[in-house]
Amino acid sequence: MVKMNLHPSLGLLLTLLCTLGQLVHSESSNLRPAPCHFNPLCLCTSTYLDYGYVTCNDVPLTQITPGLNDSNVYTIEFHNNGMRFIQARALERTGLYKLIVRGNPLVKIHDEAFFGLEKHLKELEIAQTDLYEVPSRSLRHLQHLKSLNLSHNHISDINADSWRGLESSLRTLILSYNFISSLPRGVFNPLTELTQLDLSGNNLLDIEPDLFLAGPSRINSLNLADNLFTNIPYHELAPLKFLHHLDLSYNSIFELRPSELRDVRTRLTLDTLRLDYNRIMFLPGGSFEFYSSVNKTYFNGNPLQNINADAFYNAKIRELYLVDCKLSSIDPAIFSGIEDTLQVLDLTGNNLTSIPAELFEQFHSLRSLVVKDNTLFSLFDREVNVYDNSHQQNLVDFDISGDTNYPVPLQEYRSMHNLMKLSVSRVPKQVITAEDFEGFNVDLEEIDFTHSHLRGIKNNAFRHIRSVKHMDLSNNFITSIDSNAFQEVGHSLISLSLSHAFSKEYGALSNAFFTPLSSLKYLDLSYNSLHSLSESTFSDNPELEVVELQDNHIGSIPRGLFTEFNHQRLQQVHFSFNEISHISSQCFSELPHLEKLYLNDNRIGRIDKHALVDLRALEELTLKGNKLRDISYEAFQNIPSLRLLDLSYNEMNNFDFAVLDQVGRLSNLKVNLSHNEILALHKNLSYSDSEGSNIKILDLSHNNISHIGEEYFHPVINTLTHLYLSHNSLSKATRNAFGSLHHLEWLDISANNIFDIDFDSFKNTHRLQVFYIHHNHLKDIPRDLFHGFQQLRIVDLSSNWIRALPDNLFSHGIERVSLSRNQLAVFPIQPFTQGASSTLMDLDLSHNYISNLQSPEQFSRFKNLMRLDLSYNRIMRLDDSNFATLPHLAFLDLGHNRELAFEPKGRSFIGLDSSLLFLGLRNMSLGQMPELPLSSLLSLSISGNRLSSIPAEIASNLSSLRSLDLSHNDLTSIPMIIHALPNLKTLSIASNDIGSLTNLSLVGGAEQLLELDITSLPLNLFESGTLSKMHSLRTLHISPYASMRVINLPRLLEHLRGLRNLHVHVDGRQSLGEELRGEYPSKMRNLTLSGKSLRTVANHVLQGVKFPSFQFTLHNTSVESLPMDQMLLSAPHIRNISIDVRNNSLTEIFNPNTAEEPGTSHRVFLNELFLAGNRWTCDCDIGWVEVWLRKVRQYRCRYFDPAAQHALPPVCSALNDDLRLAACHNKRDEPLLDVLKQELECGWGAAAHGPKVTLGLIVTSVVVLLLARF
Repeated sequence: MVKMNLHPSLGLLLTLLCTLGQLVHSESSNLRPAPCHFNPLCLCTSTYLDYGYVTCNDVPLTQITPGLNDSNVYTIEFHNNGMRFIQARALERTGLYKLIVRGNPLVKIHDEAFFGLEKHLKELEIAQTDLYEVPSRSLRHLQHLKSLNLSHNHISDINADSWRGLESSLRTLILSYNFISSLPRGVFNPLTELTQLDLSGNNLLDIEPDLFLAGPSRINSLNLADNLFTNIPYHELAPLKFLHHLDLSYNSIFELRPSELRDVRTRLTLDTLRLDYNRIMFLPGGSFEFYSSVNKTYFNGNPLQNINADAFYNAKIRELYLVDCKLSSIDPAIFSGIEDTLQVLDLTGNNLTSIPAELFEQFHSLRSLVVKDNTLFSLFDREVNVYDNSHQQNLVDFDISGDTNYPVPLQEYRSMHNLMKLSVSRVPKQVITAEDFEGFNVDLEEIDFTHSHLRGIKNNAFRHIRSVKHMDLSNNFITSIDSNAFQEVGHSLISLSLSHAFSKEYGALSNAFFTPLSSLKYLDLSYNSLHSLSESTFSDNPELEVVELQDNHIGSIPRGLFTEFNHQRLQQVHFSFNEISHISSQCFSELPHLEKLYLNDNRIGRIDKHALVDLRALEELTLKGNKLRDISYEAFQNIPSLRLLDLSYNEMNNFDFAVLDQVGRLSNLKVNLSHNEILALHKNLSYSDSEGSNIKILDLSHNNISHIGEEYFHPVINTLTHLYLSHNSLSKATRNAFGSLHHLEWLDISANNIFDIDFDSFKNTHRLQVFYIHHNHLKDIPRDLFHGFQQLRIVDLSSNWIRALPDNLFSHGIERVSLSRNQLAVFPIQPFTQGASSTLMDLDLSHNYISNLQSPEQFSRFKNLMRLDLSYNRIMRLDDSNFATLPHLAFLDLGHNRELAFEPKGRSFIGLDSSLLFLGLRNMSLGQMPELPLSSLLSLSISGNRLSSIPAEIASNLSSLRSLDLSHNDLTSIPMIIHALPNLKTLSIASNDIGSLTNLSLVGGAEQLLELDITSLPLNLFESGTLSKMHSLRTLHISPYASMRVINLPRLLEHLRGLRNLHVHVDGRQSLGEELRGEYPSKMRNLTLSGKSLRTVANHVLQGVKFPSFQFTLHNTSVESLPMDQMLLSAPHIRNISIDVRNNSLTEIFNPNTAEEPGTSHRVFLNELFLAGNRWTCDCDIGWVEVWLRKVRQYRCRYFDPAAQHALPPVCSALNDDLRLAACHNKRDEPLLDVLKQELECGWGAAAHGPKVTLGLIVTSVVVLLLARF
């Protein structure tokens, strides 16, 4: 061994370096975002030299912030910014690895947008935007790009040149949910390295026979789900020798055999084959003859009734999923040839009455068998000796849960000697004892007794299965649990779910049966009738991390329930939707790892001094929806990491910053005080000059604040960055209120009663970036209001009474200004300095009194203007080349200028040929179509005019047009121009004088349409084949035309294979009945009904729906009662539904939910419900909403998920907030959620009225079983 002698100083240096490295690693493993240096509205994980991971979510941006180029960046995410384009060289010096642009109205990417990232950018996602084509000219420089995601755009055409420059690098290409209807020959050939290709959610009917013949040959994952395939394209896929994952789910495939057998010369070798939710009804023998092996095969949701013997012969299937089909029996012969390979068989949600014993006796590789939600009368189809030790030695997972399965004694499972997971819903005994598990595998790890009608658990019940880690006893009627019930599993049990497990009589929770559970990490006691807890309830559970106690009747939280000594690892506690009236002193104290505490929607009116103390890790505290009027000054002490304090929807009448003097010191604290009863903000008398608060974001919107005291914001002058004061009663903005907020970046004082604003109101608020003061009563703006503001970018002054703006109001850096709905008579040139004019990109001047536009020379100062809205003004004339000096103008709206005249031969638009993308000419009294030499124009709205015809020859100047709105004109027939626009995808001809639509009306150029609006036409003829050729149509707006005595819309839609969204606008009819009777296209997943004349909706309007996940919307109607229960009973294919009935005349809606939980076969689960804007009668007819909400929280809002650490879906808060806005007309317009919480209690079962297991069913089951045995 060689011995090294290091100099002492060198050794010390190495030690310091190692220590520093460990610290850096520790910090990087737990990065907390902080405001970015280049724009504090964005968040960065690092600062200055390397910004790390940057997120600019919900930050108003007109372009990518130029300041990003000052430092290195690893990943940037832009989401919901209002960004319409990406400028040149926006990120050239960042060394960016990954860029995400999502949820923006992006239509254009500069050819040099990614210049400088050629060697760095590896992953690019531009999703949920408005791109109409692949930005190939922008992408061609990215020589090292590996992943490209362009999903959820409007791309309809692709070709081999789309990927130029990416040939040797791109491995993942995602084009899902676009509008691609065909794949040209060789379109993917250049991508030699491509391994994953996602084309799901498009309009593909088939693919070219030689699409993959010349490459790319390395594809191993191909997603073709949610298209229009009717057959599996074996021949087309044959060249893909490395294909392992093929997804063809949600298509219209009828059978596995190819359309032409002679075409198939090779066999597929797959790891995964997904054929879920197709139309396969029958699997004949040899169905898998074109596969050499398929490890995982999915047929979920097919109307599969018969499977012949040898159907899966030699397919080498390991996992087979036949969920929610229509199988009534299983013959073991159908599995011939896969007996030795089948490991997982899932038969959930069929109509099976028994299980073939051969599945247990002959299938020696079977590890998991799921027969949940069937109608089993017995476990086996013949008598089996359950004590036979050789019987099914290998089964590891067995699921026989579901309330329609016959009760099976637990002892019948004892022969499964290697069982690790058992799920049952019904057992003959209502009390669990040790004898039930005698002979079971001692290593059983997971057991599920949901919906088992259990009433008790006896002492030592689990002594024969001592290794159980996860136990679910939810949805039972337990009245007693003996103190030693969990004695033998106390060392092993990690998670215990008792949600909705106890009977209503079980109100007090004893700690006796919790005592042995020393390893328990997750405990769910939600959705019970618990009234009280003792101080020692959880004192013997030191490993607890998450405790869920929401949806009970708990009136108080005992002091010492959770302590530092007993609960060192506690991370989350949930007490929402209880009846807690106050939080006592030391209620939550010294819990070192507590991160989230939910106390929302209780009756908390008081928080005592020292109620929450020394919670160093607490990040989120929710007190929303209580009755708080004020908070004790020392209620919160030493909570340095708090990021969110939600006090919204309370009854607070003031807020003193002293309450939070020891809160959020180490975080970016947000305090939400919206929707309270604050009338005035008085000076914080309790604060000393040396004290300060660390609040960064303060939301005081939706109160009734009319006064802000002098120096009220003094405690936060050095920290506050966001201040929301919209929807209050402020009458004036003064320096005393806002003038000293040095770090303020976002100020919203919109929707107040502000008449006056002092010139020095924001004298020291020079960091302001976003300023909203719309919907007020301002007449004048002080000249120096924004003097010295170097970072101001977004200003909204709309909906005021402004007649003129002072000169030089806006300085350099301004990007977006809205002055709509004011009283301006002159185009505001002078309010913009030369510097401001050069940076302005978005200017909204709609709804004013402007009569003349400036000359092109004066417009030239706005050299970067992209969007200009001049609609609803009084402009009378456009001069020659009026906009020629606006080289980047892409959006121009001139609509509702009724006397506007254009220069002949399109001279008004000279200079916009290559830039203008969107043009609005609505309601301008046009009698003829103006000349528009705009070859780059994508969207043209010329509705509300007097056009009786449109010359087809003008199409030559509109060759790029994709959207054309001709509604509300005087057209008497379909204009021929639509046949001459090769790229047209969206067309509206609603509310014209068209009297007939024939089979030839839309033949020609309309077949490629993706959206069509033909509502409110005076039709006397609508031929059945009118829409028959429109296979690509995704969205249709149509009416049950009152001028036609008889009309059936489903019959008119039968050929629209790609239709997904149907909007039925009703004029002149009071009811919808026979008009919507029939089968809808199989892809249709969204039905919207609108129209003030509509008063009743028939029960059968959803009967023809075939898609399993559905959205139903009722908007702006006169319907008072909605029979959703009957509407869903007639829709057997729907499994999940979202309902939006906001803004109607409804007084009642009946319960559509028939499932106890999501995913229940043959039942419907209501995913989302939005009710605001109606006149509800709040009684037990609507009381089901409360119970349904509990079920949503129980199943969809699970706080503990081992796979995804404690993620909470956004829908969970959105549902509650909508119900706070929904009003009870018979309860003095009180919020529906409050009435449900405090007044109505209509029973646990009110939210699911599906079929129940009755005594008659049990008797019938016994009779059938006896007859079968004789």
